[in-house]
This record gives sequence, C-alpha cells and structure tokens, in this order.
Amino acid sequence: MIQKINSILLAALIVLSMASCSKTKKNTKARSIGNTSEILIVVQNEKQWNNAIGAAIKDEFTQEQYGLNQAEPLFRLSHVQISGFSDMFKKHHNIFIVNIDGLVKKPLIEASTNFWSQPQQIFKITCASAADFVKIFNENAGQFISAYEQTDRDRIMEVFRSTQNAEAVTQVKKTSGIKMVIPKDFYLAKNTEDFIWLRKEQIDMSQAIFIISTDYKDTAQFSQASILSRIKKALKTNVPGAVYDSYMTIDEEFVPPVSRKIKNFPTDYAIETTGIWTVKNDFMGGPFKAYTFYNAKSGKIVTMMAYVYKPNEKKRNLLKQVVALIYSSKI
Repeated sequence: MIQKINSILLAALIVLSMASCSKTKKNTKARSIGNTSEILIVVQNEKQWNNAIGAAIKDEFTQEQYGLNQAEPLFRLSHVQISGFSDMFKKHHNIFIVNIDGLVKKPLIEASTNFWSQPQQIFKITCASAADFVKIFNENAGQFISAYEQTDRDRIMEVFRSTQNAEAVTQVKKTSGIKMVIPKDFYLAKNTEDFIWLRKEQIDMSQAIFIISTDYKDTAQFSQASILSRIKKALKTNVPGAVYDSYMTIDEEFVPPVSRKIKNFPTDYAIETTGIWTVKNDFMGGPFKAYTFYNAKSGKIVTMMAYVYKPNEKKRNLLKQVVALIYSSKI
C-alpha cells in the first residue's frame, strides 16, 4: 500500500523507505525500466500538463544541472494520462502522479519505493486545486529530486555490483578503510595513504575517482575554501598534465564551485562540492562532484571526488555513474 503523509513528514519517510529497500534480501519485483535521469509524470488530462501544474513540475525537474560543460537538465520528463497508465508504464523507475480532487480538504503526499518494480520511487500529490498543487510541490521539490537521484544510483549499482575489480576493492579498503564497489573496467592508478586514484580510460572518455585524506584538526576543514585548497594541492602533486608545467586543478572563475550539506550520504555528515575541473596550462576540463566527510576510525577528513572527461559530449549520466560508486562506500 502506498503510504499517505503530509509534507512535514516527507523527508523522514523517504529515509525510511530507502532504508527498508536496502535491507531487502531478495528482489521479488520486476526490474524497473526507463532511462537514467528520467521521470514519468502521470496526469489526469493534458490540460494539467500544459497549465500551472505542468509548469511547476518542469521548472523544478528540468532545471539546468549545475557544473556541466554542456547544458543538461536534472531530468528528462515523459508524461502519460492516467487513463493510459498501463502495467508497462508502472514499471518505470521514477514516477510522479498528479491527482486533483475538488473534494479533498487537506493536501497530501503519498510515497512508495519498489511498489510495481525494483528499484522504483513513486510520489503522488493529491489536492483540491492547481494552486494547492503548486504550493505543496514547490515546498517539497528538493526532496523529490533527492529521492529520484537515489533511485538512479540504485539502478546503476545493480549493474556495477555484478562485475567488480576484486583486487582494487581489497587494496582500497586496506589503504583507506573504505570498502566500495569498483567495476572491472576501473584500475588503481595510484594508491597511497593520502591519495588514491581509480580510473576508467577509453579513447574518447575518462571516468575516475580520487580519495584524498588528511589528518582531522577542526570543523574549519569542512569549509568550501579548505576543501578546495586540499583538493587543488593533491591534484597539483599527483595529477600532472600532458604538457610541460601542466596539472589538474579546479576552475574557480568561470564556474565557481558550490557546496552544500547532504543527509543521505553513507556517513551521517558530508559536504557535497560541485564544479568544473580543468588543467593548468592546457585545454582540458569536465564536471566533478566531491564528497567530504570525517572517518572516525582513521581520524582523517576524507574527500572522495568523482570526475568525467568527454570532450564536446553530454556528461550528466556519466558523472552520475561515478557518483554512484562513491555512494556505495562503507566507511
């Protein structure tokens, strides 16, 4: 049964739903369908898709993702009317349902994970009018986005967990104390106590993760300035470029990095930093996301940074893949 909640309880429900999903021992539902970074919107009629309801949904879900070289939306949207919401559509991994009912006295949000397929996240808003919908949707859009992104990561990890580089997994855990999923096509390029570099290299594309560690001193190390300083120092030392006096660094001028606290990371507290990396004295660059947290077992402050290089091509989903690997970490 889909759980009924109000907007105040939405965040707690999402966390509980994810936790219960992760503890499922056996997948008894059909595998979900749909492309990465895609949401299926279910409306009662086309008028809803073209009025304030559809506009609010599009404004939030298709806003431009920050920190990409080529403009891309957070999600691609497809829509279907409820009359055509068949069993095939119900298997989509990300579903959002609009239900306007003039008899409803109090707006409500319903949420469910793995209801018709797995992994799957469903949200449904029931309210009396379009104005009520826009209000409650805008109040909770950030949490909807976070939950849908988690479902995308879950689907990505279903693929990556099946073929792993066992030796790299062992070595990274031995060096850093972090156990994470490392697919077979990634290799360990560098493995030291303070800097680990996992790479996947193809002719026209690179995906990689850095693990940067240093002794924890105080909470000031979680400031964006401190995080960026440590990243830039580590990159200058460990990631030289192809030409003389070139090295990887962070662009702070054209696409300034942005940081925020996140709650759904494998550790209780983490800072996510998003931006563009570049190469000093060369013409290379791409998107990155970095996650900084405290490792209580090692007494280190750790930054795990995912990055992508694919010149002149879309990179949103490629970045989401390496971010999913970071989220697989067990600290």
